[in-house]
Amino acid sequence: MPLLLRRPCALFVAAAALGIALPLALPHGTLEAAELTIKRDAYGTPHIYADDTYGLFYGYGYAIAQDRLYQLEIAKRSTQGRVAEVLGKDYLDFDIGIRRNYSPATIRQQLAALPKADMDILDGYAAGINQWLAEIERQPGKLMPKQFLDNGFKPEPWTGFDVAMVFIGSMINRFGDYNTELQNQQLLDGLIAKHGADQGRRLFDLLLANDNPNSPTTVPKGEWDPAKRAAAWAPPKAAAAKVAGADAQTAPLLASLDPASAPPALEDKAFSNMLVLGAKKSREARAILINGPQFGFFQPAYTYSIGLHGAGYDAVGNSPFGYPMVQFGYNKDISWGSTWGAGDNVDIFRLDLNPANPEQYRHQGAWRNLEKRTETVRVKGEADRQIVVYRSVHGPVIDHQPDKALAFSKRRGWEGQEVATLMAWNKVGKARDHQGWMDQVQHSAINVNWYYADRNGNIGYALGGRYPIRTQGQDNRLPTSGSGELDWQGFLPFSSNPQVYNPSTGYLANWNNRPAEGFPNPDQFWYSWNAADRVETMLSRIEAQKTFTPDEAWALMMESSFEDPNARFLVPRLLDAVRKGDDPRLVQAARHLGAWDYLERDADRDGHYDLPATPIFRSWLAHLQKLLLADLLPEQQAAWFLRTGHYEPGKGTPGSQNIEIATKVIHQAIVDAEAGRPTPFPLLAGKDVDALMRQALSLAVDELGKAQGSDSSRWRTPVSHTLYAPQNFLKIPQAGADEQQQNHLAMNRGTENNMTVFAADGVKGYEVAAPGQSGFIAPDGSRAPHYDDQLELFGDLGHKPTWLSAEDVKAHAVSETRLSY
Repeated sequence: MPLLLRRPCALFVAAAALGIALPLALPHGTLEAAELTIKRDAYGTPHIYADDTYGLFYGYGYAIAQDRLYQLEIAKRSTQGRVAEVLGKDYLDFDIGIRRNYSPATIRQQLAALPKADMDILDGYAAGINQWLAEIERQPGKLMPKQFLDNGFKPEPWTGFDVAMVFIGSMINRFGDYNTELQNQQLLDGLIAKHGADQGRRLFDLLLANDNPNSPTTVPKGEWDPAKRAAAWAPPKAAAAKVAGADAQTAPLLASLDPASAPPALEDKAFSNMLVLGAKKSREARAILINGPQFGFFQPAYTYSIGLHGAGYDAVGNSPFGYPMVQFGYNKDISWGSTWGAGDNVDIFRLDLNPANPEQYRHQGAWRNLEKRTETVRVKGEADRQIVVYRSVHGPVIDHQPDKALAFSKRRGWEGQEVATLMAWNKVGKARDHQGWMDQVQHSAINVNWYYADRNGNIGYALGGRYPIRTQGQDNRLPTSGSGELDWQGFLPFSSNPQVYNPSTGYLANWNNRPAEGFPNPDQFWYSWNAADRVETMLSRIEAQKTFTPDEAWALMMESSFEDPNARFLVPRLLDAVRKGDDPRLVQAARHLGAWDYLERDADRDGHYDLPATPIFRSWLAHLQKLLLADLLPEQQAAWFLRTGHYEPGKGTPGSQNIEIATKVIHQAIVDAEAGRPTPFPLLAGKDVDALMRQALSLAVDELGKAQGSDSSRWRTPVSHTLYAPQNFLKIPQAGADEQQQNHLAMNRGTENNMTVFAADGVKGYEVAAPGQSGFIAPDGSRAPHYDDQLELFGDLGHKPTWLSAEDVKAHAVSETRLSY
């Protein structure tokens, strides 16, 4: 194998990249060089070997900078609101929004409080990147990524703060900050205007249910006590009651919002799934963990594969690029992974501003000054912009309307714990047993599910996150008074978070469904837990088989990614309805649906899904939604709900698909009606469900017949593709437009998939992270060997082995780099 030796002193190289002058010689004993080694395998995965933490992460930063420098630079700028200064005025509003959403000073304070051993993780990572920047400076014609040249700017040196902000600005400020309370208020106002206060509120409760006891749970029912969360709501304090009166949430406090001033709703379809099989459910293995973290599909790949060996770490796996950790991975003793938990730990508070001084707000019966800072936003080719950023006692002010004496501020359960969360995710890779794993989970303040498996066949789950104690009388789905009477009263202990160790079922499965019974629904209008849940595509397969080999478990996850998640809940009921009618056109359509296994494939690769059931079901579902809900919804919000969630035919999708709220509500209404159970709103009162289903199918048959002819056996839907979009998680370009790639067939699966298998002879790991490990394009346009070498592997549902032991890494290494630092 080729041996590459590089021995610059990293301190001097990093200092040069930062423009810092150091003396040419240092007093004896003040600087002792150490050495690290980077070994890369045939897919470009670097394994870092170093004796100390700083060196280990120095190597990590150096390696990832070789592969992902432009992506890293754009992520750094995206998470700090510094995009416009290199990409121009089109990104000014984006930068302003990012600046308003976090406080750099509070992050720096948290970093300053870290012990040196922890700060070495961030500083080492940054210094490793900076060493590669210095090497680029010496050979720009060979090493400068082409995207920098195309966009006319150069990469900047990194600091530990920058490294922390990539994690904080994406995993926390982005994926941990979902909230649609302002939009929820608009929906409620629209429903009340259309139906009156009573019926409007009942419809709102149907669309944004607080609780559905029929929702499938990750913790088996009966194995977690919902009473552990009894303290989640506290009586109002006496002083607060005096200020607020009997009803704190009155109409004046929750007045209609100006749609132009409300921030856009943040919706996502790309959420993650997980399968963990313990000894009871595994065959040819003691435990199997398969994770499919769904962040969306990007070019370069969203995740980056890494092996960390030394300084207490001996772990392999991958993480979102730029994170100094192994987020999804394993060591010789345990394996770990995660999915979004969706617990509600973010609230919007309405602030009454002082008409005479709109930089004051009323709190606890007095006017209080808003905290404020002035920020300079640089814009390429234009003058700098000065903006004022406000904070209240609750958190950042996200909407300031002095002309209306009104503002909205956001309280987030994780604020102040961002760096502690980062460190917990880093240190889980050093855990060796369940207790060590739990010691880190409890320090993660964001609403993420954590999963565990070990070499002895044990499995576990816990919902991470810090959740507030709210005041009774608050509706956490809506913006609430910021005057003090409904302020949070503290936080629940970690012991109140749903968790289980070795569940009776012998397995854990999750697709962002409900953590445990009694745990309240999220407050997003586009997301809720109901009886219809896509996790059933996994659960039905798991329950149908006694035990699984690793290959069978992998196949289960892959097959689930092709199932229309809606169909199993509605097709059987539709077939019953058609049998009660006498329309031969509908009978023929029902035959196609009855022969369907709910999978959407293109076996002959003709560019169309194989069966007519796909277009029939999709069209029918869209018509059924309109028949049942169109007249009930306010015009402004109707489009939020009247959609099936299916991929767009013939187009690429950078995400996955889920069951939409309208479909969940309709399914629950049908189930309740047939069981004789009352519902929050009589959606089907006075309606013939069978007739409505047949009517929707008749409309679908007419629609398809007009578009594709009378022979229903020839009806087809063009396939959708998994699209690797050249933009990042915040929709900022991170690659050239010509770099976009795709797999032929859209797959409802992880951005990457990884599998850990604990067997009698040790642990083995597998993963696939398309398109490839590297996003590097040289100045002459040539692409790195690992630019897209996992694209086909992903499309073929395959995986590659990962290596943990020193012997395996050595045996499969194709290059080696040694660095002095």
